[in-house]
This record gives sequence, structure tokens and C-alpha cells, in this order.
Amino acid sequence: MTDQPLTDLDDGPPPRPGLAVTIRELATPVFYHWRKALIAFLIPVVLALAAASLAKPIYTAQSRLLILLGDEYVFRRAVGDDTTGNPQTFDRAQIVHAEMEILGSRELREKTLNEIGLSRVYPKTRGGDAGMNMALEQLGRDLKIENVPQSNTIEIQLRNRDPKVAADFVNLLVRNYIATRRDIFQRSDSAAVSDQQRELSDQLAATETQIADLSNRYAIGDFDQEVQAVQQQQTSLTAQLAAQDQAIANAAARADRLAAQLRASPSVIALNTDQARSQQVSTLTQNLMLLRERQRIAAARYTDDYPLVVELNRQIADLEAQIAAAPQSQTDLVRSGPNPVSQQIETQLATTRGELAGLRSGRAEIGQALQAARGRLTQLVEIGPRYRELTRQRALTETAYRSVAENAEDTRLQNTIAGANANVRVIETARPPTKAHTGRLLILAAGLLVGVLGALAVIVISAATTPVMLTPRDVETRLHVPVLAAVPLADHDDRPVIPRWRPLPERLTADEAVLILRRLQDANGRSGALVVIGPEEGVGVTSIALDLAIAAAFRSGVPTLLIDAEPADAGGLFMALRSAGARMGETADNPYVQRIEDSNLYVTTPMARAGSNISEARWKTFVDGVKTMFPVVVIDAPSLQRSSAALLLAPLADLSVIVIEAEETRAAVAANLIERVAASGGKVAGVVLNMRRFHIPRFIYARI
Repeated sequence: MTDQPLTDLDDGPPPRPGLAVTIRELATPVFYHWRKALIAFLIPVVLALAAASLAKPIYTAQSRLLILLGDEYVFRRAVGDDTTGNPQTFDRAQIVHAEMEILGSRELREKTLNEIGLSRVYPKTRGGDAGMNMALEQLGRDLKIENVPQSNTIEIQLRNRDPKVAADFVNLLVRNYIATRRDIFQRSDSAAVSDQQRELSDQLAATETQIADLSNRYAIGDFDQEVQAVQQQQTSLTAQLAAQDQAIANAAARADRLAAQLRASPSVIALNTDQARSQQVSTLTQNLMLLRERQRIAAARYTDDYPLVVELNRQIADLEAQIAAAPQSQTDLVRSGPNPVSQQIETQLATTRGELAGLRSGRAEIGQALQAARGRLTQLVEIGPRYRELTRQRALTETAYRSVAENAEDTRLQNTIAGANANVRVIETARPPTKAHTGRLLILAAGLLVGVLGALAVIVISAATTPVMLTPRDVETRLHVPVLAAVPLADHDDRPVIPRWRPLPERLTADEAVLILRRLQDANGRSGALVVIGPEEGVGVTSIALDLAIAAAFRSGVPTLLIDAEPADAGGLFMALRSAGARMGETADNPYVQRIEDSNLYVTTPMARAGSNISEARWKTFVDGVKTMFPVVVIDAPSLQRSSAALLLAPLADLSVIVIEAEETRAAVAANLIERVAASGGKVAGVVLNMRRFHIPRFIYARI
């Protein structure tokens, strides 16, 4: 048997990286936990039905008030004020809000309850402060005071089981409100205002006396102007002092420079010098002329190389050199006298020193003036807080006096004209209502809402806390491995590659099996060994392994070996296949390998009997040997609950597939199996979710 690639394994799509959230995925927990959800829904609904049946009728009495603009909300200037202008008033919203605050005050409600009788309004309420507090809290829920939109109207409503009590309470509340607001807006007493006016006048006179004494003592006219003038004087003197220091520095530097120039200049210099031609040059020139004459005569008689001629030429050259080196003139007479530059420098130095003395004298005077200004400013700063406090007190007292005087005059005038008038009109008096409201629909609606929320909460909590997994998304979320296939509980109808015999119910379709086997292929198209493992008995490991082997052998035509690693019963898969009518025969290469009829499917059981043990070295030798003979090797490993052979086979195979049963295999058990397989050196390709049940009804499932 030689290696050959799976011919049909490259046609399928790549494995899914994950499952998206669908409506079916969200609806599955709803139908799975529908009994718990139904109980959670029915409890509040039944309670709401009971409460609605026991609900007693409630009557609502109402009254309406019209709020007009009165003098209490208008600010007018004092009598005799010459300033013109319109009076200032509150806007409509402010006026209505103020009246509603008065109407809803605790004192007004408590007074009304005491007058009408606490036991009459709330018969079950006890007496005393505790009972009154409870009644006021209940009244706050039963009494409603609202402003009718876009109007000056206030609507008062009270709910009570007795219609007459509701109407009487509202009418009494309105009467007490009108009386209370009259007390709130009444004018103050004129005598008290006059006494306050005299006190302010005496306080103002005392403050004026203190200000006058302080001004005379420190010679202050206007304090702020005095401080500003002293600050300006100080600033000016500081600037003058700085300029004076600069001028002194410049004069001192100029005097130092002139003194240095005077020391460097000579006091006596040569005034005139007579120059004449140098005597040495004249003597050398006469000797040169004599030598040239002698050389001319000798040159006429002798040749140029004659010793006499040569000697004369040398002497001529020496004389010419001496003439060139000798000075051309000499001093005959030098006349000396005083240096005019030194005299000019002495004059400038004397002038500069005089200016420097004057600048220093002026600086001393400016410094004295600056010290005086600083002293005056310090004095003003020290008395400033006291002076400002007195002036501020005088201003506040004058303002208060003026306001009190205006209010006194206004009060006297208003009291003379008329007292405070109530500007509230009762539009509608409360009458005993004839129609009651039970609130049963509201109670039923609240019960339905609570029931729906409770059912949703139960579904969410149950789905989050259930230890088993329902859908492929649950598997991927909890185990963090991909789902290779989700096998429903019912058998598939389409069986294009299933042979006439089959000892076990089919789980995987041919396409799903081919997609799983594609993961065995390497870059060269070669396949390998695949071990199928389950965490416990009954999850369908043998059925999944047989489906994978049949798909590889019958769908792709690849020689495939199915290994029943550790059969649970005597004979294991061999006996099941023989019982199903499959003809099996030995192969020439290995007598332990049985070929099923004339197909590409081979089966072997390394165990001589159930429960026998094989060492890891023997397993490795066996698996490596069959991998060289068969392109695809599928190993049906025993469950981890029964044997640890799966942990020995996982690192020997190329991939491991975990089979779990939907709604039965706990997530912790499956996660433990995956961790142990990975820890043993195996590579987990993914999970097959077997025997998945669909709890959504078929007619709903087809439409979502």
C-alpha cells in the first residue's frame, strides 16, 4: 500500500474560524429553559391578577385656581424718587412656581389634616407624630399639584377612597392656602421701620465723624487720589534716581578715561625739527664717483677680467650698498614746548569732575525726596484698611438707610391706600367625584412586564450557569476550540457513500467527514493519523470514527485503516461489522489487519482482549508502522473515563478530534480532556458536537 492524497479533500471550503451569533443561537436557550421561564413569568402575572382582583376603587377630586399678577410680585421705586422707569415684575412661570411652593408646604398640609381629621382622611393611620408623618408621606403621593401648561392656572387633585373626603380636603386646603399667603405677603409695621431708620441715621453720623478725624489727623482729602499721587511721585523719583545714577556712572567713567589719557600723554613735545642731507651719504657719493672714474679709465685699458677692473667693480658695489643703507637726511635743530593735547585733556577732566560732584549732590536730594515719599506711602498703607472700612461702612449704611427710608415711605403709602389683596381666584371648586379608578389595568401591565423581565432573567442566568453545552457557539465560547461538525440526534437521509452494511447509526455526513479529514493533509497533500477521543462513554466516538473512515475510503477512494484501540466488549468493532453482514478478510502485509470486502477500508484491533494494556513504546511502533502503509489512519480511542490510552495515542497521531454529547457532556469535563490531550503532546483539531437536539419547533426554526 502506497501513500496517495485524498482526491476529494481539496474541494471543500476551509474550516470555519467561528460561528456568528444568529437568531437561532439566541432562541435555543429560550426553548431549552422554557419551563423555568414560564414559571418565572407566571408568578408575577398571578400575583398581579390577585392584586387587581383585590384593588379597591379610588376617587379623585380636583380644584383649579387662577393666579393673577398682584402688587406683591411688582417692585416699584420709592415715593419721591425722580428716576423714571417701568416697575419690575416677576415672569409668569416664577409667579406660578412661587404659589405652588406655598400651596405644597408641609405646614399647610399638616394644618389641613388636623382641621379635617387625620382619621377621616386615612382611617388606618395611628395618631401622634409618627402617624402624622406617615399620613404626610401618603398625602405626598395622593396629592398632585400641577401647573396647566401655557396658563396661570394651578390644578389640585387628591386621590382617596371616600369621594366626599377628597372634595372636602381639597376645598379646605385652598381656603387655608389663601389665608396663609395673605400672612406671607402682608406689609411690615411702620413704627418698626421708623426705628430702624433712626438707628441707621445714628450709625451713619458716627461713621462720618470717624472718617473726618482720620482725614484731619493724616491730612487726607481723597484717600484714593492721595495714594495715587504718592505712588506716581514715588515712581517719578525712582526713575529720576535711576537716571541720576546712570549720569553719575557715565561722568565717573568719562573722568577715569580722561585721567588715563592724561597720564599716557607727555607734558612736553617737540614743536619744530630742521632736517638736512646726510653727511655720510655725501661722502660716500663722492667716493663712488671717484671709483667710477677710475673704473672707466681701467676698463678702457684692460679687459673686464683684469684684476684691477674686478677690484674696482667690487668696491663700487660696496659703496652703492653703503649708500643704500645709510640715512638720506639728518636732524640739525629740534625746538620743544608744552603738549596742547595734554592741556585740552586737563581742561575736560576738570569740567567732568565738576559735573560729577553736581550729579552726586542732586542724587542725594532725590534720594531724600524718595525716602519721604516711601514713608508717606507706608503711612497711607497702614491707615488704608481702617479708612476703606469706614468708607465701605458709610456706603453700606447710606444704602441701607436709603432703602429703609424708601420702604418706610412706600409702606406708609400702601397701608394708607389698602392692605394686601389676594390675587388668587378659585375657578373650579372641588366636588365629590362619581367615577372611580381601580388601576387594575396598570397592575396587570406591571405584572406582565415583571413577568417578561423575570423570564428573560431566568433564561439568561440558566444559560450562563448550565454546565452542559447546547449549541456549537456554546462549545466554542467555553472550550475555545473550533467546532468541526454539529451532528443532530436524528440520522441523515442523504447517504451517498454509506455501504449496504452499517453496524452503528450514522452521525457525520460525507461532506462533514471530508472537511475534518482535510485537516490531516500537509503541504504536499499527504495525510496522516487521526485519533477520535471522548471524555466519557456513550458520546458516539466509535460512530464518528467509523464515519470518518468510511468517508475517506468510499468517498475519496483512499486506503484507510480504522483502529479500534481498546474495545469495550469482546471483539469490539470486528464483531459489530461481522454481525452487520460485512465480509472481512486478512491482508497479506499484516495478518492483524482485516479488509472489509473489496473496499479501501481496513480495520484492526491491536488488543487481544478488552482491558489489556499496551506500552507507549509498542503503541508508537504500531502507529508508525501503519502510517507508512495507509495514507489515512483513524484511531477509535477509548473514553478518558474508561482508560488513559487516549493520552498515549494523542501525541502519536497527527491530529486529535474530541467528541462530546450535546446537553450531556459537562464543559468542565470536556475542557479537562482538551487540556490533558494538549499536555500529553497531542494536537487538538477541534470538537464534534454529537447528538445535538433542536428544541426550537420546526415551523419556527424554518422561519428564523
